[in-house]
Amino acid sequence: MSYASRAGFIQLYYSNREIPVLEKLVKTFTYMVIAATFSIVPSQVYAANSALLELIQILKNKGSISDEEYQLLQKAAAEDNQQPSVSTQNELVIKPETESAVVEVKPASSSWTENVSIKSDIRLRYQNEQEGPGTGRDRDRIRYRLGVTARPTAGWEVGGGLASGDKPDGRSTNQSFTDSFTKKLVSLDYAYAQYKFNDRLALIAGKFRAPAYLYMVSDLLWDTDINPEGVSVSFNHKSDLGSTFANSGMWVLGEKSTSAKDPYMAYLQLGQTFSADNLFGTVVGTYYTFEDITALNDFPTTGSNTDFHFGGIYSLAGEIGITGLLVDQTRFSLVGDWIKNADTNTDADNGYLIGLKTAYRLWSFRYNYVNLEHNAWPDIFPDADRYSGFTGIRGHEFIFEYEIMKNVLLGLDYYMSEKILTDTDQDLLQVDLNVRF
Repeated sequence: MSYASRAGFIQLYYSNREIPVLEKLVKTFTYMVIAATFSIVPSQVYAANSALLELIQILKNKGSISDEEYQLLQKAAAEDNQQPSVSTQNELVIKPETESAVVEVKPASSSWTENVSIKSDIRLRYQNEQEGPGTGRDRDRIRYRLGVTARPTAGWEVGGGLASGDKPDGRSTNQSFTDSFTKKLVSLDYAYAQYKFNDRLALIAGKFRAPAYLYMVSDLLWDTDINPEGVSVSFNHKSDLGSTFANSGMWVLGEKSTSAKDPYMAYLQLGQTFSADNLFGTVVGTYYTFEDITALNDFPTTGSNTDFHFGGIYSLAGEIGITGLLVDQTRFSLVGDWIKNADTNTDADNGYLIGLKTAYRLWSFRYNYVNLEHNAWPDIFPDADRYSGFTGIRGHEFIFEYEIMKNVLLGLDYYMSEKILTDTDQDLLQVDLNVRF
């Protein structure tokens, strides 16, 4: 009922009438309730709600309202029934009177918030590194990432993310505290379009996060901050045994203005996961080839590769573990990762990682031993914190993590590494506070 209609009704009721005070108060309260009902609840619900109309009819039949007042309320209801709906939360449906005037509420059509998700995280880090006797360096660092994912239509997903970091190296999103409070740089971390044909087959193109399209048991070969550029496809078939998966792709490494032969890499990966009772595991084999790479123009080497033939690299990796060992909520597994470069002209063509992982409730611990020879793998891709990401290194890594509270993680990462040829040591300690939201 509109404000004007309610005001007119009250004026009509009290004009030229002589009634007892108590009756006046009761009737005034009744009219206020009816008027408030029309004003507070969306008008389109009650305009056609026969239950309310029946209430007005009862008041008339009992003599609580006159014929003139009854007509005024009916007219006001009819006028409000013609007003457009202003509700955007739900669609209200009134069943016919023959169905007892039951009011159904249907969910509103999907809004953009149901198709778009935002995620972010910040990491605060203290880092100390020692390389050789009498050397040392302390750094306070920060990492910030922000990502948006949208699903505009069935099967499609698009995403983009920004990350801190002022280095062209794709392996780092850290920003050191330095230069007297200067502004810190943020750059495009990833941007992609993905299409899922069904639950088994998916295709992605752009700059994207690799794990969904390249299964990685460890960081022996790939730093976790690397987001490749190109196109990949993934196939996954689930069975009673586990999941059988196949991944493949072609990733662009550079663009040469003077040649049609741009450097790129391609890969093919086959794997199988399995689980039985409290046992679980994964085995995966991968073939890599890097094409049209030269040391001077196309490959931004860090200096630890001495040969640039990477035309055929084989990798075999796996993990096997058990849950609930000795104590509930425990998880323990052994990890292995091996690589062989069959294309290099040198003997420094192998690499491997042996590790273990364990977790109990809010705690987790990992240990890795790594030996990665000079020409086993391009030196711009391995974990950047393990002796600056060089090849030709070996050493240990210890990782402790504790979830202080939901989405807040405290971590400690300690590397003890050395160069294979010179026996030069590097110790690196990182203490992290991660907050995700």
